[in-house]
Amino acid sequence: AAPQSSGVEVDQTIRVETSRLDNVMNLVGELVLGRNRLVRLATDTSGDEDWEKQQKDIAEAVIQLSRVTTDLQLAVIKTRMQPIKKVLGKFPRMVRDLSRKLGKEARLELSGEETELDKSVIEEIGDPLVHIIRNAIDHGLEMPEERLAAGKSPEGVVRISAYQ
Repeated sequence: AAPQSSGVEVDQTIRVETSRLDNVMNLVGELVLGRNRLVRLATDTSGDEDWEKQQKDIAEAVIQLSRVTTDLQLAVIKTRMQPIKKVLGKFPRMVRDLSRKLGKEARLELSGEETELDKSVIEEIGDPLVHIIRNAIDHGLEMPEERLAAGKSPEGVVRISAYQ
């Protein structure tokens, strides 16, 4: 693990589901087949096919190659994706402890914990979310007595929803 400028240790490895790697391998295989087809079409000088048909075949091969490279790019991007629950998992205890410390009643509701983000975003989003949650409880929730007097439940809700 290499330290970043903030001094925080960041894990330089990533776990990837085997099915995602299998998908990448299959796409690389298709890419090689497409390249080989294109090379064969470009170097075929047998004269058996007319020029227009050869151009059409090359155009089809290029379109297929383009499709496969786009799919491969998306598959590689997906290998970096991680569920946001890696970050959200520490928040229930933090909310409970902070509520107790401030004398407030707060409940955390999480949804979309399986939403995936790039590994680098997962690594960077934790501290800002901690700050937002602390501010929500400290400055956004009234004391239980004040909430009751205002006709509200004594318990406030901090809700975090992740989605794409």
